[in-house]
Amino acid sequence: MSVSLLPARANRSTSAQATVGLDLTGLGVNPSSDGFSADLPVEKADLARLASYTRTAHQNGVSFVSLGEQFRLRSDRAVRRDSWLDPVVAARRISPHAGAAGLVTSVPASGADLSLVAGELAQITHTNGTWAGLQLAHHGGDTDALARTLTGVTRSLAGTRARAAKVPAPRVVVPVGTDSEVELAGAHADVVRIRETDLEWARELRYAVRAAARAAGRENVRVLVDLHTVISADRDSAEARAELVAAIAGDAAPWQGALTAHGTATDVADLIQTWIQAGAADGFVVLPGSLPADVVGLLRGVLPELRSRGLVGAQTVADSPSVRRPAATTGAASTARPATSTAARPAAVRAAAARRAGALAAVTVA
Repeated sequence: MSVSLLPARANRSTSAQATVGLDLTGLGVNPSSDGFSADLPVEKADLARLASYTRTAHQNGVSFVSLGEQFRLRSDRAVRRDSWLDPVVAARRISPHAGAAGLVTSVPASGADLSLVAGELAQITHTNGTWAGLQLAHHGGDTDALARTLTGVTRSLAGTRARAAKVPAPRVVVPVGTDSEVELAGAHADVVRIRETDLEWARELRYAVRAAARAAGRENVRVLVDLHTVISADRDSAEARAELVAAIAGDAAPWQGALTAHGTATDVADLIQTWIQAGAADGFVVLPGSLPADVVGLLRGVLPELRSRGLVGAQTVADSPSVRRPAATTGAASTARPATSTAARPAAVRAAAARRAGALAAVTVA
């Protein structure tokens, strides 16, 4: 039986729309073993802030929020053997308050306690469209370890669903950078992340992943490119701030090797449009250079620009309703409280203020 590596013409989208994810690993804390003195007090991540960012991101058109393997709830990593589980624990704790955004968390492809992972994922609140995703990190091209972890998590979740209420399976996210990872990602991943600066090679990777997925009888696998952004009012300011951010982050910057976009919101939208229309990506996972500046730039600048170009869909969550004001009354009620004319309002306000001032002046202060 032969399998076509070409998609059916009927399945091709007539208008390419991008999936946009947002990496909020930076809202975690710095572990003490990364050069900080053990004498410093233990710092804890602000989960209320993380939930607020996640909810606001979704309300402005972001499909999911990602917490990478570097995310930490506490800064005392040296004495915590289960710190690798922190992204999943954080997602579980904020899920009731995070709106309808996806929550994608990273765990190591080997060495993770799969029963703990499954237990945390099973407790994520799936309300208002919230969904969970699991990214397997540090697999180092070991496709066997990757396959074992995927199978283990699936079995653990199946057991959890059998013991409790039915829990949706998480969407699987797999980073891909080499040929050996393409076939496995095509067979298992719902979302593939690539870290590539060459548009043509990214396009080849995307085509290979989608062909492998079709060969495995699967469709609609999304290939997303990691994009590091620094967004300012002009390019010079963005470049200057990007240099400062890079100097602060040093060699351990989480966006090392990622595609970069330093400039105005329009510049970032132009780059995204170029890659989407060239077939090099189905979307991007944005790694903001700094918080909250570059998150604001994404939500208030880049996404509206992409929406105006038809590159992202309409917001999935409606804007917050405006404050309800009492409707104008009629009949006897309207005659009891006559409306003040527009011209008379300033004089009425000044008269009321004068009366309040006079009353205050009459009060004796001890």
